[in-house]
Parts: sequence; structure tokens; C-alpha cells
Amino acid sequence: MENIMAYIRETYDPLSVVVYGSYADGSHGAGSDFDALVITREHEKCRDAALVDGIPLDLFIYPADYFGADFDCGDLIQLTDSYVAWDTNGIGTALRERVLAYAAALPGKDTAELRVLTAWCRKMLLRAGRGDAEGLFRWHWLLTDSLEIYCDIAGERYRGPKKALHWMEQARPEAYTRYLAALRSQNLAAAERWVDCLEAAFQTEREAGGADFFAPDKKED
Repeated sequence: MENIMAYIRETYDPLSVVVYGSYADGSHGAGSDFDALVITREHEKCRDAALVDGIPLDLFIYPADYFGADFDCGDLIQLTDSYVAWDTNGIGTALRERVLAYAAALPGKDTAELRVLTAWCRKMLLRAGRGDAEGLFRWHWLLTDSLEIYCDIAGERYRGPKKALHWMEQARPEAYTRYLAALRSQNLAAAERWVDCLEAAFQTEREAGGADFFAPDKKED
């Protein structure tokens, strides 16, 4: 960490460094990227994928005036799980707080939208059963997108696959077991059990709780 921060300071003379991802929550391990947003005085917007001590960096570099204009906080939603590692003038702290407020105010998907997404999962499953190239593509598409759909159904804000899977394993172990089985095997029956689980969750949680089931005022700190 010390060497990474030294590299960032020497290369960009940053005003602020906001660290997110696995190095922010302590879950990093072998092969983990070091993810950070680096705010500079004047450096052009770019991305840095250098290696420091064998650790791959994934740095998003922004000039400070980028955040003086009107920008979309949705492009920086990853900062909801972050900490400010370096801040010379408070710009990084202010930016993080702005993104947290934006995320807390985001509405959840309503019942009608989730009904459509749940039906989409069933449709993808049927097309995956063809077994041809398109079917195999849809198989992987289903397994990728349905994780976020399940989180939406359950009222859990989706924050990427790593955090979503950890949450599901702890809070919804039966769903986690079904999803893991579908991931591990190219078996249509396993995928169908996962889609059945999605549909059951929709019926019991969304239709029972209605559009207000999702709590938009969840906050990350």
C-alpha cells in the first residue's frame, strides 16, 4: 500500500485518492486489483493499469475541474464502498459524500419492472435449452444478469458480484446453493432450479411487499 501510494503521488501529484473495491473493504487477495479514483490539478482524464510490486493497478485519473461541472454520480457508484486515502483540499471527501447521497436516494425497481425481469429469466432459460451457440450465449447471459435481478427482488442493493455473492451466501443460503450449482455445471436442470428460486422470491417478497418493499434510504458508510 505504501509503495502504491508513493507511485500515485510521484506520478500524478494528486489532490485526492479515493480507494474502493477489495483494497477498501479488506477482501483483497492474490491477483486483486488496486482500484482507486485519483483527482489531480490538471492531468487529463485517463486510466492507469500499471503494476506496483506485482499488484495490478486500476486507477481512474480525473482533473479537479471535471467535478466542478455537472457530472453523473451514477458513473462513480463504486465509491459507495470506498475510503479517502489522501485528500489535500477536501475534494475527495466531498465527492464521496455526494455519491453516497445519490446512491441512498436511488429508487428500487417497482413490482411491474421486476415481473418483466423475472419473466425474462424464464425466457432466457428456454432459449438456452437449444444448446447451440446462441443458446450457450444466453445461458451465460442469464447467469450473469440474474444475480442482480435476485438482489433487486430481495431489496438488496447490487454492489457487484463479489459483494452480492457474499450477501447471498450469508442471508439467502438456499438461493446461493442453487445459484452456485447453476454456475458450476452446464446443466439445464440446475439452471431451472435457480430460475424457480427467482420466481418464488418474486412471488413471496415482491407481490407481498409491493413497490415499497425496497428500502431506498439504505446508506453505506
